[in-house]
Amino acid sequence: MLMNYKKELLEILVNNAELTEIFKILKKEHLSTAYVCSGTIRTIVWNNLSSKKTNLVLENIDVLYADAGESYEQFLTRKAIFSQKYSKYLWNIENVCLNDAKSLQPFGKNIESALKKVPETCNSIAVNLNDSEPAIIAPFSLEHLFNFEIHPTPRFQSDKMLLKQFKTRVTNKNWQKKWSSLTFFVE
Repeated sequence: MLMNYKKELLEILVNNAELTEIFKILKKEHLSTAYVCSGTIRTIVWNNLSSKKTNLVLENIDVLYADAGESYEQFLTRKAIFSQKYSKYLWNIENVCLNDAKSLQPFGKNIESALKKVPETCNSIAVNLNDSEPAIIAPFSLEHLFNFEIHPTPRFQSDKMLLKQFKTRVTNKNWQKKWSSLTFFVE
């Protein structure tokens, strides 16, 4: 039976009260086009599928947006506002247009190109629930996320140095301690 992962993802996310609050904050702060992504989405989904409670107050809130007109100073001001006004959450806000290949943060001309540079396919997912029609960007599909699979993205798989970083990162994250159903795919 073919799963409709997009539908299931949206059902899980729209029923998360903290995520709903986060999107209200983004809209209030004029970031209604921003996407919540990566570890935030992964944690909500894996906890839901594992029948575990999610507390986003204990997690980094990964947010990506693309604003080529924003200066670095404006970006720093935005980050400070979120940290001070909404200190309930640990914000990891990134303007992908300001990051580059040397940063450890996603970078690119848009959200999708930035997600392709994330180390794991299960984290290469972003969602925007602020529009009338929710948007999902998943350049490597949602299958790995819903199957508890950790795969390197093509960028990390094809570069020996990046693959080594991927392996170290996955080991250090110790995700299997929290989600025992995980399967790792590293060659």
